[in-house]
Amino acid sequence: MNEKVKSDRKVTISNEIWIMKDGTGLFTRIIKPVTENNKFPTVFMRTPYDNNVAADDAVYTVYENDAFIKRGFAVVLQHCRGRGGSDGKCVPYSDKERSDGAESFEKIRSLDHYDGEIYLYGGSYTASVLMMISDHYKNDVKGVCFAFQTESMYHRNFFNGMNRSYSGFTWWLSMISRHLPKISSDEEIYVRPYKDIMRRAVGCDVKEFTDTLVNDRYNDFWRKDPRIALTDNLNVPVLLIGGWYDYYCYGMCKMWEKLKEDVREKSCFIMGPWGHGTHVPTDTDYVFPSGVIEEDIAPRWFDFIRNGELSDFGKWKTGLFNYYSVGEDKWHTAATPYGTAETLKFFLSGKDKLTTQDPVRYENGFVYDPEAPIKRDKYDYIFKAFKKGEYKDVLSFESLPFGEDVSFFGAAEVYLEVASDCDDTAFFARLYMVENGEAYNIADAISTILYFNGQYLRNERCEIKIYTQPVGFTIKKGCALRIDVSSGSDCFVPHANTAEHFAYEDKPRKAYNRVFSGNSYVSLPLSKKTK
Repeated sequence: MNEKVKSDRKVTISNEIWIMKDGTGLFTRIIKPVTENNKFPTVFMRTPYDNNVAADDAVYTVYENDAFIKRGFAVVLQHCRGRGGSDGKCVPYSDKERSDGAESFEKIRSLDHYDGEIYLYGGSYTASVLMMISDHYKNDVKGVCFAFQTESMYHRNFFNGMNRSYSGFTWWLSMISRHLPKISSDEEIYVRPYKDIMRRAVGCDVKEFTDTLVNDRYNDFWRKDPRIALTDNLNVPVLLIGGWYDYYCYGMCKMWEKLKEDVREKSCFIMGPWGHGTHVPTDTDYVFPSGVIEEDIAPRWFDFIRNGELSDFGKWKTGLFNYYSVGEDKWHTAATPYGTAETLKFFLSGKDKLTTQDPVRYENGFVYDPEAPIKRDKYDYIFKAFKKGEYKDVLSFESLPFGEDVSFFGAAEVYLEVASDCDDTAFFARLYMVENGEAYNIADAISTILYFNGQYLRNERCEIKIYTQPVGFTIKKGCALRIDVSSGSDCFVPHANTAEHFAYEDKPRKAYNRVFSGNSYVSLPLSKKTK
């Protein structure tokens, strides 16, 4: 495909097919600003989500208003294998995806406009396809911006051994749909054993997916992921953007901590009150007037790297964790996402109370049926919770109203004394702030008895200690803290209440689970300004 130049336009657009070494053609769009210069820094992006292969007036208008182009960057946008205008079969996270990115790197370096500077930009999977080729980052890669993605997919798919959303199964179906369309109904697909879920959906196994489902511990399978090498290979400034309510939050915080110290000092992490993206839904139950980020944050970051002007990057501080405090509607900075050592502890007391002292011992119990899982949780944004006592399989404990504003920052510790009449089961805890009689979710955590204890005898009293993902929030004077304890959530695949691997188990059973008030507690890390 040839470069198209229109005399009245501010950009040139070239739609090309780049041939990979195996003969597969990848649709690649090259956009350059029309200036007196013929050399430009290049922003490289790869995506499976763009189906537009045109170069009409509408496309020109889009790129004339593109923030990268306006700042003097050229853009190379490539459709991933088997997606959009590209040939081949799409298999997410595959070796082919990795080699496609590496080969395309070299092709960029041979472009006429190449000036010796490459910048990488991606969010979610579009970040993954760039992370997995970090061993091909040469001295010409000057800066990166990765949003809502971690270098370790284990932290996305599992939390203390519990699987999130069948390892992104519905997303996988959409990605492979061109060559493996769905042939079954949801009723036929979502049945145990879950190891066969892909086979039921498309008629054959997809090993690359099934491996992400059955490897429920951090093992060699996850260690071989090429993205793991990102923090070792990265030597340039990186802007990370994440959300408190995103399932990548925990992994991104770990990734920030793993950066080399000299790289972290010149990098920036922005964590806002978002789910999987910086958009704020119009139908959300809770508003964040200040919880926004500039739409052109990535172009501004790359300009900041090139020019070193602090004013160009505004309020965001390099070398620090920039975070939004839910409930306070303010932004703060910290050296680490994990807060301070000083905490405020609330004990589960009696049937439904949280107290900082003199808790009442009580045995609370409920029946958990994995065949009738909880279908009332949202999990990728803040939302208004159900009322205390509304569901028999959820225990709710609430504090008295706070006498002053108290701000928290970091990962909350949840310690539970529990028992079950099954060989194993799960316990899920979610924290809420209660304002004007309504509860809004803050953070959550889950674990199984066996994951924490290694072995278990039925009805034996034992302990579980789990930590939520980091979060920043403020409980205002007159508001309260609430914790719900159950054995399931829409966030996670229902536990079968057996000791078998969740993906292989096909005979789930009901459980009678108990939580003991008195010693059980939640410990919240105080923010520095609360001290």
